[in-house]
Amino acid sequence: MIPIVKGHEPSVLTEAKRIIRSTPDATFSYESLRGESKRKVLEALVVEQGHLCVYCMCRIGTDGHSATIEHLIPQHPDGSAADGELSLSYRNMVAVCDGRDGETCDKRRGNAPLTVDPTKSHTLETIYYHRDGRIDATDESVQHDIQTTLGLNNSRTNLCANRFESMRAIEKVVSSTFRRRGIENNRSAKKTICLKILNQFESQTDMKDEYLGAKLFVARKLVSKFDSD
Repeated sequence: MIPIVKGHEPSVLTEAKRIIRSTPDATFSYESLRGESKRKVLEALVVEQGHLCVYCMCRIGTDGHSATIEHLIPQHPDGSAADGELSLSYRNMVAVCDGRDGETCDKRRGNAPLTVDPTKSHTLETIYYHRDGRIDATDESVQHDIQTTLGLNNSRTNLCANRFESMRAIEKVVSSTFRRRGIENNRSAKKTICLKILNQFESQTDMKDEYLGAKLFVARKLVSKFDSD
């Protein structure tokens, strides 16, 4: 996961909420958001997130990769009635993947509460990645979210394998760059290369790399290695 910076509420959502409020017998809730308005809100969320699922970081919203709207604070916690204002709050909406037949992300989560919240960067601070591609956290509540509620290491999916390949690809690029430039014994030059790669990942906006969280973890670890050695 990576932090998500929420933008302003799209005008299409503002207008849809106005229409819902002014429609007799209409319930002011997410269930009343339909059709083109709902599609455009989803598009705004996908773009805001760089076309990545907010939880697993796979590609969404392009090239046949489906996406849907997720609520960070669930609409029906413990089976209770929906809070109309909260269910239509843009700050409570994110875009997610199809959930792999209920194995991961919002399809697995249902209405379970979460401690981890990509719109609140401090909840991501204890997250780290193992070399085999597993995502983990030192905070027990966040770890429970990752492992159990969201199923981000589910062995019935290819998530761990995909993260592993993404991280290994960076290490290979870094090693080959060191060899090609003949700087294997030049710590300063090696750190400069790693910082450049890290900056490239951190500055991505429109179409971010899949599994960017894992890539950033590796890049930051490489940079810190030269700070500590």
